[in-house]
Amino acid sequence: MKLQPVMRTDEHHRQKHEQILRIGKERKIDVVFLGDSLTRRWEDYDHLWDKCFAEFNPANFGVGADCIENVLWRVLNGEIDGIDPKLFLVLAGTNNLSKNTVEEIVDGILQIVEVIRSKCPRSKVVVFGLLPRDKDENGEECMTRIRAINHQLEQHARCGDFVYEYFGDSLLTASGRIDKSIMPDGLHLNEDGYRIAGPIVREIIRKHMPKCCDSE
Repeated sequence: MKLQPVMRTDEHHRQKHEQILRIGKERKIDVVFLGDSLTRRWEDYDHLWDKCFAEFNPANFGVGADCIENVLWRVLNGEIDGIDPKLFLVLAGTNNLSKNTVEEIVDGILQIVEVIRSKCPRSKVVVFGLLPRDKDENGEECMTRIRAINHQLEQHARCGDFVYEYFGDSLLTASGRIDKSIMPDGLHLNEDGYRIAGPIVREIIRKHMPKCCDSE
């Protein structure tokens, strides 16, 4: 089953969509962070966001509770129209784990990449592997499926027009388990989690935006 774009009608989504549309019109954007609550929650820690990413003219296009089909709707409905960023960072799919197969999730992420490539052909696209998660909304273990999804994304990146990056291992304990000190609910990062992720993501940006590496 191919995922179809879905517009959310809740007030939070409408407000965020309108906010993102304004961002694209108001200022220059070089790096777009696109995804769900794991991206949106950078807004809760502005000091970390600014410290790690301010030099890149970043924009946060994350919306809490978005599934792949909602992100797909957003990129098809104006959010990336008229912008020309150097880099997109895509992190989506964890909210689909409870209702879609591995193949459907991978295909949906590839659909997002396809829309980005068609609307912003000069932009480079980085797809992040899904981050570690304890259980999905049905209470089922996630990591086996997450590893399968990430493996397929990595394989597609080898012959596709995007690059694959993964930093989830840095969020696990030494024994490879979910670190509840930085992911208290087994999914979302707290401030300590973003403090770990920030420098890693910054280096990934620098890796794929070499012209930005001269400034600190």
